[in-house]
Amino acid sequence: MRRNFYILILAGILIVVLFNLPDSTTARMNNFLRDATFPLARPMARLLASGRSLFQDEPQAANQTQLLTEIAQLRMELRQAQVLERENHALRQMLGLSAHVGRRLIAAEIIARDVNAWWQTARLNKGLADGIALDMAVITPEGLAGHIIRISRTTSDVLFLVDPACRISARLTRLDAFGIVRGQGVSWRGQASCRMDFISKAAQIMPGDEVVTSGLGGVYPSELVIGHVKKVRLDPSGLYQSADIVPTSDFRSLDLMFVISRNESGRQPAHRSFSAGGTVDPPSPERFGGQATDDRSLTSSDERRTKNEEPKTKN
Repeated sequence: MRRNFYILILAGILIVVLFNLPDSTTARMNNFLRDATFPLARPMARLLASGRSLFQDEPQAANQTQLLTEIAQLRMELRQAQVLERENHALRQMLGLSAHVGRRLIAAEIIARDVNAWWQTARLNKGLADGIALDMAVITPEGLAGHIIRISRTTSDVLFLVDPACRISARLTRLDAFGIVRGQGVSWRGQASCRMDFISKAAQIMPGDEVVTSGLGGVYPSELVIGHVKKVRLDPSGLYQSADIVPTSDFRSLDLMFVISRNESGRQPAHRSFSAGGTVDPPSPERFGGQATDDRSLTSSDERRTKNEEPKTKN
């Protein structure tokens, strides 16, 4: 009786010690036990297989193996069909959007996102080699997403319209009232939002009113859907109205985007200003975790200006 008690106490102590061993020691013990039991694993597997074969004949076993192989093949073909279906759907969306916008669209996938602001900037897998240039507008099937702020030969960075640095000349379609849309970032609940300022006090704005790009400035083509009005208020200055805008694009689930190419007859300016609907102080490369692009990034024309040389004076 006492011997059983001592065995129980010893087993309890052993369990406590095992639970408090360092991870490295536990890993070594697991490896040792795995290697020690490996010689017994294959004979046991063969024994179990032979036991199962007693209850089924060889033709049935061969038929089962063939069925399992066909199931695996069908699953692989199903996955390939699903991929083709997604690509086909994306191409149909691109064709429809291209007809609506009236310009050629360049499909691009998101390959990286800003680690500091997940839904405000992203990197695309298309660049100069694919016909993308600075300040080209970027859209989704739902509406406007942003514009290109940085580009290399094979990649480009898009600034989403919800970024506080983004300014867009916009129009309320029902009222034909104009204003400036500015990004408000993303709330802790993951809700992206914008704000439209400088709307005339005479405009009778209602929740649900559609907001589109005005086309002024040359960066964004006209009639691209930005979002819908959520709430309206009078600015504290009393000079104009402001409206909270809910973007139509869902920035949490974006994976495929479309870059609007420029018309050959009218090149969109690379200069960014408040009146042109561009951005002010575009994000630096450090916003992408300090990682540089694959190639040397090209900056806007403002950043490529050469320094003026001082005039030489004659002695």
